[in-house]
Amino acid sequence: MRQCHDVPTRRRVPSAKITVPSPPADFVSRPRLRSVLDGAGEAAMVFVGAPAGFGKTLLLAEWARHRDGDAVAWLSADADDNDDRLFWSAALEALGRCGRIPDGNPLRRLAVPDAPSTDLTFLAQVADALDTVPEPVVLVLDNAQEITSPGPWRGLRALVRHQPAGLCLAVASRREPPLPLGRARLADRLVEVGAARLRFTAEEAGALLATAGSAIPRDQVGHLVARTGGWPAGLRLAAASAARHGSLRDFCAGRDSSVLGYLTDEVLAALTPPQRELLRTISICDDVPAGLAPELSGRVDAEALLRELGEPATQVVDSGGTPPHHQVLPVLRTYLRADLQRRAPDRTRTLHAKAARWFAEHDRPAPALLHSVRSGRPERVRELLREHAVTLFLAGEHHVLRLALALLEDRRIAVDPPAALVSAGLYLEAAEPSAAGLQLARAEASWPDRPTAELTVLRQLTYAWLDRLDHSPAPAARRAGQVDEELAGGAGLGALATLHRAGVLIARDEREAAREALLRVLGTAERVHQDFTVAQCLTLLAELACHDGDYRAMETLARRAGARLPHRDPPRSLQGAQAGALLAYGALLCGEPADCLKHTKRIGQLLGDAPARAARELRLFAETLRGAAEFELGGWHAGLRRMRRARTRLGTGRACPTGHAALCAVLEQRAALRLGAAGQARETVRWALPILAGSGELQLMRARTQLRLGRHHAATSVLRSLLDDEAPMELAWATIEASLIGVQAALAAGAAERAARLLDEALRAAEPTGVRFPFVFAPPELIGFLTSRLGGLGAGERFAGEILAVRQRLRTPPMPAPLTERERSVLRLLPTQRSIDEIAQDLTVSPNTVKTHVRGIYAKLDVRSRREAVAIAQERGLLDAEVADFTV
Repeated sequence: MRQCHDVPTRRRVPSAKITVPSPPADFVSRPRLRSVLDGAGEAAMVFVGAPAGFGKTLLLAEWARHRDGDAVAWLSADADDNDDRLFWSAALEALGRCGRIPDGNPLRRLAVPDAPSTDLTFLAQVADALDTVPEPVVLVLDNAQEITSPGPWRGLRALVRHQPAGLCLAVASRREPPLPLGRARLADRLVEVGAARLRFTAEEAGALLATAGSAIPRDQVGHLVARTGGWPAGLRLAAASAARHGSLRDFCAGRDSSVLGYLTDEVLAALTPPQRELLRTISICDDVPAGLAPELSGRVDAEALLRELGEPATQVVDSGGTPPHHQVLPVLRTYLRADLQRRAPDRTRTLHAKAARWFAEHDRPAPALLHSVRSGRPERVRELLREHAVTLFLAGEHHVLRLALALLEDRRIAVDPPAALVSAGLYLEAAEPSAAGLQLARAEASWPDRPTAELTVLRQLTYAWLDRLDHSPAPAARRAGQVDEELAGGAGLGALATLHRAGVLIARDEREAAREALLRVLGTAERVHQDFTVAQCLTLLAELACHDGDYRAMETLARRAGARLPHRDPPRSLQGAQAGALLAYGALLCGEPADCLKHTKRIGQLLGDAPARAARELRLFAETLRGAAEFELGGWHAGLRRMRRARTRLGTGRACPTGHAALCAVLEQRAALRLGAAGQARETVRWALPILAGSGELQLMRARTQLRLGRHHAATSVLRSLLDDEAPMELAWATIEASLIGVQAALAAGAAERAARLLDEALRAAEPTGVRFPFVFAPPELIGFLTSRLGGLGAGERFAGEILAVRQRLRTPPMPAPLTERERSVLRLLPTQRSIDEIAQDLTVSPNTVKTHVRGIYAKLDVRSRREAVAIAQERGLLDAEVADFTV
């Protein structure tokens, strides 16, 4: 073989071209993708393929940095590499930098001929030299789409065909390279990472935004991932836009010129003029069903062009689904639409009118109404509302209905009674009874002399809904009973009428009849795609499951209900908040306080300051859960304060929902006793007495108090009375809590056998429902006893293991020690306004000792001033001498 020792015959290569790029400041490691590449093993090739902005280079650079530095050769391709001799000079220089290439290996001195990719001798020398390398090296070819000349690819194909044992070729490109990838796939010698894998997950996006120092709130991360489709460049552009403007408003509206510049230069520039124009035209639609693109663009080849735009080289359009449809990349669609509106507003309205007509002809009333609104044609909007308003309301298309009604309101165009009643329903779903009443009045003002059956029933249902939302249960039930179900069935509103009747049955505690009615409605509503009706059924069924103690079913049904509700920026949603409250409750009972916290925050967003009675009660229910979750996560003082505020705002008397009252009282008293807030515990029980008279929860709280006072025999006696009297429990899981109190009382009395029996009973009761909360957050002595019983719990063994695993994972900080007697003595003197020196004289100690006690008080009460300490002490009854008993 011919060998040349004249190294200068290679072309000169810039160092940056063959150096692994450094990570940017906002770099986010992606171990899940790195592990895919690490699994290359004996693979001959790695292909990372995706359009611009998907992080191909960053991924391969991270992989290279985590591998043995001597094992990776890096080559960043550019247009100059279309020169065959320059390309091979760069490839050999990159390989020569690898420590795994021995000093005497020919790769370090091999000359590059004039036409290397057609020089079989040269290619054989490269392959033979790689075969002698002790361990394989990876040659990364980044930005491979820049190489458009056939020469370098011909040489690479020949090299890969030789299959040198010492080489793995890793290619990053916007399009599939002209290499034998198909053969490698069949031989299982190819590792591929495409656009789908490269999209950021919500967790990765959160890490990116945090690293970038973005002004984007964490609760908007999921929404942003959906808006960008997880496109890494889109997320970085969003973060930069938020940093420039202080929010995502300009980014989401398509007004950020920097984002438009990136899309123009990096995405659109690679497309042909017809492709760009087609994208601009169809950008007016979120979804483009098959057949609509030719109508909008006037191009008979529109579908073929869209298929091209969905290929890996560009992938700016996603196509698929049943029925088939196309979607432009969300960020690109937003900016194309905004640009079209700025440059050609008349054309934009014309395109919307075309789309509205097409959707109406294809029996798609929701998009037909939406595009009619955007075309600015109020009379057409009014016609569509007259025909489809009720259908769209039941289908859950509330967003488009709000837009349509707002347009008519802006143009001062009166709506017909059916649309006015639907508008009232939208306000009721937003928990705004006054606004709903105004719409009812408008409907009454234009009420026809001979109303249709549909209109009559719609009015009955709207009044019934208003009463249920803003009045006490008794009058609401009377109003719901006035709905003519026979007339409703004939008018196609039978499902809604049955829903209202189910509410009456639940209020009368006729749960089985309510469940049967709801299941019938659910099946019908699902068949006709009435998503809002389906969500209402599922929520009521979830509430029934909650009352029955079937918390697993409750959570499943609530999740299904939430999935049926619109997720397109609802202004307020009582239905969504109800489903969220059940999910928050389920999360707390499962021992997942962080998830509970997430759901309760979402409830606050969905309800806002809605004035309706039902919204107010739901907010306070969620606040109680949020306080309990904060408490268990270590925010003891803040959580306890939140629970107290929720209880006091809930009010007293029989109008207070009994189930809500039971939950408030049981959770707050439990937390107050654990933190030593005797006064707050006593206040909670006194509040609950008139509401929960005769309930098992009052007995449970009394047993807790006796146990806290060290009277374990009295606690056992109360629990025995609870079982003997069979006092009804509002909270099904409270029986598990009662059993665990019995375990603690038995352990305190030294009755290990009774404690073991009660623990077994609690585990048997809890496992089917998944209730872990009373165990996970139990006191250390109970957890110690549970741990000591492992191996002898029989059927409860697996569930006990789950409990301990959850407890270990949460790792909540230890609860602060209760105030010492000396600290209590100092605390009782703080309200007197005596100075530190005067308090020291009263207690016959030094001022420094008093200062030490005051610092301990501040730390344990989580306060910073004397005034705050006094307020908290008074609120919790810490100025009292001891925990007092109460009488049921």
